[in-house]
Amino acid sequence: MLIWIILTTNLLCVLGTNLMHIPCDDKVVEKLSRLATTYINEDRQTGYKFALNRISNVQAHPQGPAGKVYYLDLDVLETKCHVFSPKSWKKCAIRPFMETQISGNCNTTILHTTEGFSYLYTYDCTLVPDPPEKLQLTCPDCPLLLPVDSESAISTARMTLLKYNRQSTLPVSFTVDTITRASHQRSPVSASFVEYTIQECPSAPFSEVLCEPGHKEKEPVGFCVGSVIGTDHSQQDVKVSCELFRPQVNVVNPTQHKQMLTTLSKTSTHEIPIPPHIPAPPVQDVKLETPQPADPVYQAVPAEPRLQQVSRATLTTSSSESNESAETGSDSSEEMEGSVRIAKPPLNFRYVQHRQRRQTTTDTTPLHLPTFMSVFPSIPSPFRSCPGVSRYTTV
Repeated sequence: MLIWIILTTNLLCVLGTNLMHIPCDDKVVEKLSRLATTYINEDRQTGYKFALNRISNVQAHPQGPAGKVYYLDLDVLETKCHVFSPKSWKKCAIRPFMETQISGNCNTTILHTTEGFSYLYTYDCTLVPDPPEKLQLTCPDCPLLLPVDSESAISTARMTLLKYNRQSTLPVSFTVDTITRASHQRSPVSASFVEYTIQECPSAPFSEVLCEPGHKEKEPVGFCVGSVIGTDHSQQDVKVSCELFRPQVNVVNPTQHKQMLTTLSKTSTHEIPIPPHIPAPPVQDVKLETPQPADPVYQAVPAEPRLQQVSRATLTTSSSESNESAETGSDSSEEMEGSVRIAKPPLNFRYVQHRQRRQTTTDTTPLHLPTFMSVFPSIPSPFRSCPGVSRYTTV
C-alpha cells in the first residue's frame, strides 16, 4: 500500500495537478463514453458489437488550447449483433446468461478539442466469457461453448446454410465464411447451435453442395444463426435465420439497383475537421483473456509532429450507425447536446493528411500539441459515482 501511495505521488508530481478525476455521472463523460463505444464498434472487423454497460473510472488531462484528453475506463458487454451489422449497438440485444455471457473492459483515450470535437485516440479491450462451471451451476441444461473449428460446428453451419439457400428467393447462393460462435447441449435433447458469416457464391445457380468462397479476403455479406435439434437425420429439426448487411442485386431491374448503390455511396460521405498534428496511435487490440495488472508507473508522451497542418479532410465511410442516427435523429440529437459534437475519425484513426492542400504554408510548427500518456492511468476514483450504475442486469 505504501509503494502504491509513493508511485501515485510521483505520478502527480510528474504531471503536476493536471491529471484529475471526473465523476462518472458527468453529462459530458456519459456522451463521450457512448461515442467511444460507437467508434470502437466501427473500428473492429471481427466478432460482435459491444454495448456500454458501466463507466468505471474517468480521468482527464486538461491541456489548454490543445483541448482535454479523457481516459475512460468502460465496462462493456457482448451483444448478439455482428460488427458488420447495420444496427446500432444501442439497439442490439445483450448476450443472455444462458448462452455464456461475455463481458469485458475497454481502456479508452479520447481527445476533446476546444472547438467541441471528439476523437478516439486509442483503445484496449479485454473480454472474459463466463466460466462453464458458473453456467452449469445455475442452468445444468444450458448449451456450452464449442471450438468454432470443431466437426459439430462445421457440419451444423453447412446444414443450416443449405436449408437457407433452398428457401431463399434471392438470385445468389451463399457459402459459409467464418464461424464466430458454436455451442452444444446434451439434455433434454441433443442440439447444436452455431453463428457464422456468409459470402456470395461465384456462380448463381443453387446446388446441394456449398461452394468455396471466391475471395476469402472480402468482407462477408451477411450473418446467420442456425440450430440442429436431434440426432436422427430423418427427424432433425433444422432452423436458420440470416441477416444481409447490404442489398443484393435485383436481376429484374439491375439499373434501379445501381442507382440505389450510387445514392448510398453519396450519402455516406462526410466532411469533418481534422485537428493538426495528432500522433499516430498504437495498434488497437481486443483480447479474450484475463487482464493482467500493470505496473502503475506512467510517463507523459508528447505528440510527434510528423503530420503536416491540415484544416479539413474528406472521409468516405459506410458507417451504418452514423447513417441510422442521421435518418432517425434520435441518437444524433442526443449527442449534439452540450459541448460534445460528433466528428468521425478516419477508419484507421491515424489522421492521414489530405492529398490536396488548400494552401502552402511556410510555418509547419504546430501551435498546440496534445499529450498522451504511454500507460493508461488506473488510479482509483475518489468520487462515489464511480463505478457508475450498470445499464444492464446480469446474473
